[in-house]
Amino acid sequence: MDIKLTDILTEEFLEKFQDSFAFATGFGVVFVDLDGNHIGEGSNFSKFCSAINKTEEGASYCALTNRKAIDLAIRTKKASIYVCHAGLINIEIPLTYEGEYIGAITAGQVLCSDMDIYPKDTEFKPLPWLDTEEAAEYFSNIKILTRQEIEATAVSLENIANYIVQNTMYNKLQEKLAEERQKTLEYEKKQIEMEHHLKLAELDALQKQVTPHFIFNVISSISRLISMEEYSSASNMLNSFSQMLRYSLSNIKSKITLEQELNYIQNYLVIQKNRFSERIDYEIMADNEILSLMIPYFSLQPLIENAIEHGLLPLEDGGKLKLNFSTTSSHYFIEIIDNGIGMNDKKLEEVKKILQIDRDTCSTNHIGLKNCYRRFKLMYGENATFNIDSKPNEGTRIYITISRNADIIN
Repeated sequence: MDIKLTDILTEEFLEKFQDSFAFATGFGVVFVDLDGNHIGEGSNFSKFCSAINKTEEGASYCALTNRKAIDLAIRTKKASIYVCHAGLINIEIPLTYEGEYIGAITAGQVLCSDMDIYPKDTEFKPLPWLDTEEAAEYFSNIKILTRQEIEATAVSLENIANYIVQNTMYNKLQEKLAEERQKTLEYEKKQIEMEHHLKLAELDALQKQVTPHFIFNVISSISRLISMEEYSSASNMLNSFSQMLRYSLSNIKSKITLEQELNYIQNYLVIQKNRFSERIDYEIMADNEILSLMIPYFSLQPLIENAIEHGLLPLEDGGKLKLNFSTTSSHYFIEIIDNGIGMNDKKLEEVKKILQIDRDTCSTNHIGLKNCYRRFKLMYGENATFNIDSKPNEGTRIYITISRNADIIN
């Protein structure tokens, strides 16, 4: 971790702290950086020390003395009280965060009634200015304190300064954590919005895939009847198909009510009944309460188409289709039942596996089935279940269950 004192506390705050502590104690106070250099202007500096720091040599002596005192304090893990190169008592308090040194606070510029008890820096040659009358006059005005006063001040300053650093850093980390949480929330919100739009786009794409598939089959049937000169049946089919097409073109939405879907289905079954006559019979039963259920547009018709073409028509005499729409206090139920050729266990498992594959590629026979499954899942998620039962020569049952408390895509 590479943190400096000024990364945690602004120079403005450091200056205010210096001023307050200097005013309360009468000490000269200044914060220093990792190399012992002053950060900004010192507070309550004596004329003696101010004069020394105005010279390049004097300022460098002070910085080096501070650095040595800081090293001593770091080694001993306590405030360092020493006699500086100019003969004054200074207190050096290293400031740390998580065990790493980030700067220090220097206080002092005083004399002690017992100077000999503190270590003195004697490595520097005396500054020429110290022998002047001006220096002597300034030195004579330096405050003299007892050992107890100096050491009590050192303890207080150490506790206060490090508390401020730790508390400020804690607050900064809390702010950073809050910012990261906010960014995470915003990111998650964007992800949800993107998924929402993706689902809408996928629903739209699936609708466009289903509609041409159905239209192609109907037009092919009408063309076949005309070629067989069955004009009355062709006319009836064309009328039903026109109603469906007109309705669908004026109500293209990602979701519609079950009642609207039943309008499609009834017209579709009229068309199929005209095509295959006695080979197809059907029955529709629906509770009034379920008619307002929202479902994906054009989602049930492909299932009915599959039931007829792959379940009933392969039988020589055809069969019957039952559509049941019911409700309980907790769920809606949609059932599509045919008594057609059915499927053996192996084929049924293959169909169920196809439903679980995310890819769009599957055999043409299962396009409608897979699209219906995916669209109900996209609209209702885990609140919709899609099941298939089938037995050879008995028929197939598709049943969809939807929770009444389920939310849908808007």
